[in-house]
Amino acid sequence: MATKITKIRYFTNERKALISPENKKLYEKYLHSCIIKNRDVKETTYRAYENYFTQFLVFLSEEWDNINLYSEEFFENAIEIMESFIAFCQETLKNNKKVINTKLSAVSSFYLWSIKRKYVDRHPFDKQLERMKGANEEKIINSYFLNDEEMELIRVGLKEDTKKYDIQDQIIWEVMLESANRIGAISKLTLSSLDLENMMFTDIREKRGYKVEVVFSEEGKELISTWLEMRKELDDLKVDSLFITRYRNEYKAMDKGTIQNRIRKIGEIVGLDDFHAHCIRKTQLNSIYEKTGDMSLAAELANHKSIETTRQSYIRPQSKAEVRDKINKLKNKKRKEDDKKDEG
Repeated sequence: MATKITKIRYFTNERKALISPENKKLYEKYLHSCIIKNRDVKETTYRAYENYFTQFLVFLSEEWDNINLYSEEFFENAIEIMESFIAFCQETLKNNKKVINTKLSAVSSFYLWSIKRKYVDRHPFDKQLERMKGANEEKIINSYFLNDEEMELIRVGLKEDTKKYDIQDQIIWEVMLESANRIGAISKLTLSSLDLENMMFTDIREKRGYKVEVVFSEEGKELISTWLEMRKELDDLKVDSLFITRYRNEYKAMDKGTIQNRIRKIGEIVGLDDFHAHCIRKTQLNSIYEKTGDMSLAAELANHKSIETTRQSYIRPQSKAEVRDKINKLKNKKRKEDDKKDEG
C-alpha cells in the first residue's frame, strides 16, 4: 500500500523572511556556483535543493536562532541540529524517508562544496549521522512521549539494576527530565556552576551562546549530593565537569556522545532500543502541557521564543477520541457549575 502523502503548509513568506541574510547569501553563493557548472538542471534538481535548503534555514531561524552555517557553534552542535531537523521533517512536515534523505543531501552537498572552496576545513556531520536504511524503513529517528508509568519504570530500573546502570545514569535521567534542557547544555554542566541549595546549574551555555539555567528536583539534589561524596574518592573533584568518564587511568569530562549512549541504554528499561536525548525533552514538555493545560509554561521551560514552536514540535498529537473526551469533560464541568448556580 502506498504511503499517504500529507501536505503541510508551513513555509510561509513570513517565516522565510526571518532567515538570516548572511546564511541566505552563503547558500546563494553555493547555488550560483552549481548552476554555472550545470545549467541543464537549474529548474529541476537545483530548484528542489534550493527549496529544501530554504526549509532548513527556516528551521535554523526558529530552533537555533539563525546560527551561522560556518560558525564553530554550528560545527560543535551539528549532530544535534541535524537530528532535530530530521525529527522536525518527520513530525511537523510529515515527510517520508525519501524526502528527508534528499533534504539531508541538500545540506551535505553545501558543506562538500564549502570544503572544496576552503571556506571550512571539514564536513560537520559526514559519516556521523544515521540516515534512513532499508526500502521498507519509514523513519530514521523515532520520537517517544513517555507516560507517567514508563517514567517511573525508568527510575526504578536505574536504581535496581546496579550492574547495568550507575549513579551518573540516574543523575542524567533526573536532570534532563526535570529541566527539559538539550543534551548540549547537559554536557556542559560543571561543579563550579552548581547551586545545590537552589537546585540548579547557572550560566550554562546552550545554543547560540545563550546562558541558561538547568534545574533539578529534590530527587536530583539527593543524587548529586551522593555523587559529590563519591567523587572525592574517585578524582578528588579535580575535573570540573559533573559527568566524568575514565580513560587511561585518568578521569575526564564526559562528552555528548557518551551521554547519548547512556540515554539510549536507559531507554532499554521500557523496551526502547532507539531512545535518545530529545525524547526526554519532548516527554517533559508534553507532560507539563497535558497536566497543566498551559502551553506558555512548557514553552518557557523549553526556552522557546514562540509558543507555536512548542506546540508544533514538542506536544503529542491527540487523537479525535482524546479531543472528544476532553470536550465532554469541559461540558460536564460547565453543567455542574450551572447546576450549583441554580441551586444557589
